[in-house]
Amino acid sequence: MCRRYFIASVAIMLIITSLAFAQVDKIAIFYEQVGWIAADPAKKAGDAIVKGVTKGVNNIKVYNDADIGAFAKANTKDGDFDIIVTFGYFPVSLYKPGNAEKDGSLAENFLNGGDMILNTADYIFYVTQGGGANGDTGLKNITNSNFDCWTDGTTCKPTADGKKYAPSLPASFTAPRCLKKDQIQASTDWVVEMIFADNGANNMDPVIIRNKKTGGRVGIAFQVADDSQPRDKVLPEIIQNYIVANVTAVKPAEKATATWGQIKGF
Repeated sequence: MCRRYFIASVAIMLIITSLAFAQVDKIAIFYEQVGWIAADPAKKAGDAIVKGVTKGVNNIKVYNDADIGAFAKANTKDGDFDIIVTFGYFPVSLYKPGNAEKDGSLAENFLNGGDMILNTADYIFYVTQGGGANGDTGLKNITNSNFDCWTDGTTCKPTADGKKYAPSLPASFTAPRCLKKDQIQASTDWVVEMIFADNGANNMDPVIIRNKKTGGRVGIAFQVADDSQPRDKVLPEIIQNYIVANVTAVKPAEKATATWGQIKGF
């Protein structure tokens, strides 16, 4: 009898450990091409994610354009929660330039599989091979929405949650490419999950939105042409302090249920 409860206790501890420290499976970082900021600050921020996110992620790696498409395909609907981070330029391998893939792109499938794309610098999904070839239609196609990020003249300040999860956020900063709260709320599919900074009203940056049907997430942070913004501090903070701590992948939960069923059978 004692042996039975000992084995059960060990199994429960293994489940708890896997849930606590494996919330995110893989993070793919792309800064081979950038938009609206220089290459050096993008590399600095991307490398800071690799070095600074030390808990709750199984693998973090920098990818080139050709390989990040293969990453998305291999990690779509695999039961794990994965993240792609971009720096204002969207890889050709994820979405063909000029909105040639209105539906069924690797990027859209990745989101529909319950994963996340996080962007900084230029307008998300806008810039690719050929410059602004996707335009604002890229965001609309990949999220199947009517969202836009045209918010010139906006200044954002940290929310209470922003101060909690991303303490390196500046007291205020220019935010000309925010996501808009009213557009998200009008959508039948998307909800605002976490606002780190806003203009006190409708415009949000950094922010994470979530698809209610698929679990896919889109995040933006510092969508502004300003190399001086502390992306190297804030991006790791958002990932480590908020995403890792609050986003649970589907696969670990499934494993936990199955394992508990096995435990009861001891």
